[in-house]
Amino acid sequence: MSASRRSKTRSRISHQQSWIWGRHTVLEAIRSDRWTPCEVRFVEDLPREEFAELAQFCAERDVESSVVSSDRLEQLVHHQAHQGMIARMPEYTYLPANDLFQRRVSNALYLVLDSIQDAFNFGAALRSAEVLGVDAVLVGERDQCGMTSQAVRSSAGAVHHLPIHRSSDLTDALAKLQTRDIQVIAASEKGDRTIGECDLVRSTAIVLGNENSGIAPERLALCGIQARIPQTGRVGSLNVAVAAGIVLYEAIRQRTIPESD
Repeated sequence: MSASRRSKTRSRISHQQSWIWGRHTVLEAIRSDRWTPCEVRFVEDLPREEFAELAQFCAERDVESSVVSSDRLEQLVHHQAHQGMIARMPEYTYLPANDLFQRRVSNALYLVLDSIQDAFNFGAALRSAEVLGVDAVLVGERDQCGMTSQAVRSSAGAVHHLPIHRSSDLTDALAKLQTRDIQVIAASEKGDRTIGECDLVRSTAIVLGNENSGIAPERLALCGIQARIPQTGRVGSLNVAVAAGIVLYEAIRQRTIPESD
């Protein structure tokens, strides 16, 4: 392997990104059977049930494991909040395009994240998406936060259960959704209607944009509706992860709460 290729490999999967930690995060990884760790390390004084679960998982899946000290875990992840267990993960496998666009989901709900750069925002938005019943999340490759350790931890395990597709051309992906009669709605403070005034019961893709520049113009042009979240405070806009939770809650509210007679 050439020096340049080795450099690219290291930049894509850095030491810091390859480890995830924390009891909830690691246990979700081994329970989901979707993104299998390469290696698991944990301390001896875990609760008995968790120690047994980790040991059994590693034995059954032939995953390398070792019991180490708490100090050693801290050395590996450079963080004290490891909660006694860490896992080294392979590169995240995104949902293939064919699996996404060949799906036939009634009243589908998609979340499209356009160039979200902050790992905490990315993970928190994924967490809301999984909790609130999103069928799949679409992200682009350019200027988009990858599946870093922070993103995984911020998602509280959602990445292990939620279909996530990464597209080299997010604009084209949105256009393909439209050909399947899926309405595309931009969440924007400049919207001419509120998110509550939109029909979110029908198949919908909700687009949220970059923390600074918002939704890219070429993708905004594909959005048939621009909808805002009602605000009464003095701050101009909401954090993108918070906005994701609000608009997705409105979708599930419309879909689960029967209309009054």
